[in-house]
Amino acid sequence: MFFCCYGIAEDRQINGLGALDEKIKKLVQQHKLPSVSYGIVNNNGEAHITTVGMANTQKNTAVTAGTSYRLASLSKMIVGIAIMQLVESGQLNLEDTLAIHVPDVPFDNPWRETTPLKVVHLVENTTGWSDISLKAFAYNNEVQLSLVDALAIDPGSRTSRWPPGSRHAYTNSAAVVSALIVERITGMPFAVYAQQYIFAPLAINSASYSISPANIATGYTKGKPVTYKPILMTYAGGLTLTISDSTKLLSALVNRNEALLSPLGYERMEHSHGTNAGVFPAGYGIYNYARYYNGWRFRGHDGSLPGWLSELSYSPDFNTGFVVLQNAENGRGFRAIVKAISDHLTAQFPSPELVQTSEKPDETLDGYYRYQNPRNPNIAFLERITSSNRLEVNENQASFSSVFPLGWLRELHYAGQGKWKNNKNQIVMIESSDPLLGKVIHYGDRVFKQESMFLALADKFVLVFWLLLLILLSAALPMWGYRLWRKRYINEGAKLTRQATIVSLVSSWSFLIFLLLGLLSPIARLGSLGVVSAGLWLTSILFALGTLYAAYVLVQNRKLAVNPVLRSLCYGFTLLQIIVVLYLLWHGTISIMSWR
Repeated sequence: MFFCCYGIAEDRQINGLGALDEKIKKLVQQHKLPSVSYGIVNNNGEAHITTVGMANTQKNTAVTAGTSYRLASLSKMIVGIAIMQLVESGQLNLEDTLAIHVPDVPFDNPWRETTPLKVVHLVENTTGWSDISLKAFAYNNEVQLSLVDALAIDPGSRTSRWPPGSRHAYTNSAAVVSALIVERITGMPFAVYAQQYIFAPLAINSASYSISPANIATGYTKGKPVTYKPILMTYAGGLTLTISDSTKLLSALVNRNEALLSPLGYERMEHSHGTNAGVFPAGYGIYNYARYYNGWRFRGHDGSLPGWLSELSYSPDFNTGFVVLQNAENGRGFRAIVKAISDHLTAQFPSPELVQTSEKPDETLDGYYRYQNPRNPNIAFLERITSSNRLEVNENQASFSSVFPLGWLRELHYAGQGKWKNNKNQIVMIESSDPLLGKVIHYGDRVFKQESMFLALADKFVLVFWLLLLILLSAALPMWGYRLWRKRYINEGAKLTRQATIVSLVSSWSFLIFLLLGLLSPIARLGSLGVVSAGLWLTSILFALGTLYAAYVLVQNRKLAVNPVLRSLCYGFTLLQIIVVLYLLWHGTISIMSWR
């Protein structure tokens, strides 16, 4: 496999970058990645760039520092810089209402009279809008639409689900509206503005929003090449860039390059101001998130498209960072590489002494919590299962852990005034009040509301026991079917109970199979009308009808003689399935038309 490094030999030896390069080369081979390119900016200002692998495995084209990659959502950082440039030049105020700048962009804010939607809500993703639909994700933008026309594709997603500024919820359309504001103020297309005021000052020459960028690597999913498809939300995720130029952008952020912004401008991008938590270093800033590696706060953004993964993260405190570009949709391999780089950087950070406070936290904080700001309500039925956490408060310390699945755990220390920090003295959680929810906690970009242990655990128990009974009863399904066909059941109760349960089982499996097929490739399979999307719509209806039929038959014949064990299993399974169906109805999953 082709391997190339660009950097300073002495710098590599002093900081161990040579060993890191060898480790990542092995990770690329281990995870069978076509290529990975990465850049590291150290606190001495030096940049180290490495490329590993093939830009195109079929043609054996080696990746170089001049090979372009799709940045996906990392593109939003350019929109954030542009917005802050207009703020610093006095052409834009983050407190401006959205209607002032883009009155022709439709959106719905039920709280418009008391909490109007502002630019700050837009750029910090606190509008309360849902993310764009799968239809918008799947749109092929080969004939590139104007921003207004692109935003007209899915206007229904731009409805505030809670008062703007109360909770973060990531959405791609916000960045496109922000880019449109830049166009309206400057009078030039966003791509032209970005080239003149962001890329040119940094000597970045490869930046492209084109539908056919030059010298681009081929993206891969499960070893198969992905056809390049221009996305609808161009400025939210359509930028292509080489690793050499991506590292120049990284260097500008790390070193506070005043060719783009003032030091205060960079700092403003790196803090959330637009929620009820106030100024929050762990919140989502201006298209700039917080991510913690070994407890240390990094800022930046990541990106994902079919066939592509990217991340740019940097430490404002230690003036160092990294950018990783990968032309494969292999999250496990990507995370392993990011971990290797972040471990290398943070190993050089000095260990801090934990600062203690004598102030005591509110003991009523102890309990179960569920986050209240799902990105997309269409998949909230899945997110809810994993959305519960347990906060255990003990004196001035606390542990915050996931309920299901187990494994995620963070130790917290009280910092006073409703703020909690990690063991690196980094504020990561703030107590606050939500206009609809009341008392909440903000942990990173998630908002948690306390709930009872019953509510936190009930959905998990229902799901686990329903799946266990589904598998157990399905094992008997072939025998039941054969014996019913051969009319071997003399007892009417035994026959009807099995018939009803078979209908319920078949409807369950048909729905689960199409759901799984869709989730394996949601944009390709659910973003347009096709076999899987239509099958999911149909089987979700059959799932509900099959459950209703089974329940009706069992209730109508409840007095017939049936083996007690069989009765318990079948009636118990049907009861649990009724709960599952009601749950899916509540979340709008039954009869879902994912392509709309």
